[in-house]
Amino acid sequence: MVNIINKKSLFILSMMACSTSYAASFECNTVASGVEKMICSDHKLSRLDDYLSQNYKIAMGPDMPEEAKSKIRKSQIDWLNKRNACIDAQCIERMYSKQMDYLWNECFDHLSGKIEYIKFSEAIDNIKRDLASQEYNKTHKTPEEVIRELSTKNTNKVQQLGFNNKQLDSVLFLDGFGSYFEYHTLREILSLIYELPDLTSLEMINYKGYAGFKIKTTGRPSSGFIFREENGEIYLNGLVSGDKVIEATTENDMRELARIFLSYTGYVIDNNNSKDL
Repeated sequence: MVNIINKKSLFILSMMACSTSYAASFECNTVASGVEKMICSDHKLSRLDDYLSQNYKIAMGPDMPEEAKSKIRKSQIDWLNKRNACIDAQCIERMYSKQMDYLWNECFDHLSGKIEYIKFSEAIDNIKRDLASQEYNKTHKTPEEVIRELSTKNTNKVQQLGFNNKQLDSVLFLDGFGSYFEYHTLREILSLIYELPDLTSLEMINYKGYAGFKIKTTGRPSSGFIFREENGEIYLNGLVSGDKVIEATTENDMRELARIFLSYTGYVIDNNNSKDL
């Protein structure tokens, strides 16, 4: 039986693979062999092939001695013939496991400290996470989708709070342990706050020249946040607790303030992200 060597096989066997993208190592619309068709139709096998291709490129890199590369090339050809003799997915997966472990053992002494190589166990863990994420995304909206929907739903309520459009369109920046990151506009944030459970009131407040908002939910004292404004940006500056405002004065205060703030918005996003199936 003659094995047909397509673009994917050539990637594995050839030094010319350096110019080929890992993810594009398999032209599934042109495969001819039964094994290659099985790989194309199976997400796990296809991803294992991508990882092996990546590892083979590393094994053929400049850090590997020529003697070792010659040995690996021969092994790869032998492995390809054995893989193409498989008749089911379990056999193919075992072949990828063996070759990925073999390449790791051959490369370890020469590539110590280089973490680009993906071992078989790591590849399987990555694939499982990919599949879990895909399943989750089938039934759940992204945070951006939730925010967009709630912004549309609550736009009139937000507009009536009393903030001007410049404030509403300002972007909040949060302290992420030493470096600030962009979150969302005040308009989007207030739209989320309106979806807190047992919300009885949301109102604009002013404190020592700082704008902010106060939240009241059933059975709990008022809470909320004040912020300072700076050229179309806003930064949290204090926490509303009952009738008091606790101003943030240190970096740790700012980080704790960001954590508390995200607990509010994160709760709303997590409880409004289910898709209607």
